[in-house]
Amino acid sequence: MTQPLFRFLLPLACALCAACEPTYPQTDDATADSAAGTDAAIVADTRTDAVADSAVDTQPLTDTTGTDALADTHPDVPGDVPDIQTDAPLDTPDGFVPMPVSATNIDVVGLSWACTDTAWQPGTCAPGVLLNPPLLPGIHVDLPYPITYTDVPPSSGTHRPVWGKWGEYVFLPEQRWLHNLEHGAIAFLYNPCVPSATVDALRAIAKAQPVDGTGPFRWVLTPYPGLPSAFALLSWGHIYEAECVKSDEIAAFILAHYRQAPEDEPTPGAYEELWLNNWP
Repeated sequence: MTQPLFRFLLPLACALCAACEPTYPQTDDATADSAAGTDAAIVADTRTDAVADSAVDTQPLTDTTGTDALADTHPDVPGDVPDIQTDAPLDTPDGFVPMPVSATNIDVVGLSWACTDTAWQPGTCAPGVLLNPPLLPGIHVDLPYPITYTDVPPSSGTHRPVWGKWGEYVFLPEQRWLHNLEHGAIAFLYNPCVPSATVDALRAIAKAQPVDGTGPFRWVLTPYPGLPSAFALLSWGHIYEAECVKSDEIAAFILAHYRQAPEDEPTPGAYEELWLNNWP
């Protein structure tokens, strides 16, 4: 009799267990996608408001997820530079071999970095001048939006998301080297009309700086049309202008201001148009 009773109780026990099994709320894919979209919209709105609140100039702004035709658009990660080039003529009477630039590089195309004043002469060789303009926020504005500056030269402010490789350039636009300054570098700018000996001296000083715990000295060297002095050294927010090379003054400026910037970043940038590949 035990076996028939067991056969009766077993189905009853299984039925009771099935009735007690917990149930879970069901969410279809459409509902989940809708919720995700709402969250994304909230994030997007928050980011847009943050960028708008940080804008202090009249330049049109775009998020750094836009398209910078010259390099990776992540604001602080080097990327690849596509081979978008043109045969636009470059005026380089200083002896540099003409190099192509991207047709979309509005910071460079159409500009001349050659000496246009044949009567130019450096000023009297006197102690250099130190300037400390008000600091401006380092907002990233991508191509194709233009960036202009009221200070000549600027030492902080809006710039492109991708910074230049360290070293010397046939020409590096201010929209790029400002980002290098933000990463702790020293920019060596010179009037396009200075004698080649001045450029040679600045290059030698830059290359002679010692390696530190973060790697080789971070510097860029480029002509700067319209520079009011023979040459200038810049860090983020600081300028040294001079008419002749005084090694002690230059050394003091570097000692005081090198790597004194919002971001201490030793990695070379991805921007390399008109780069002369002589670093470190």
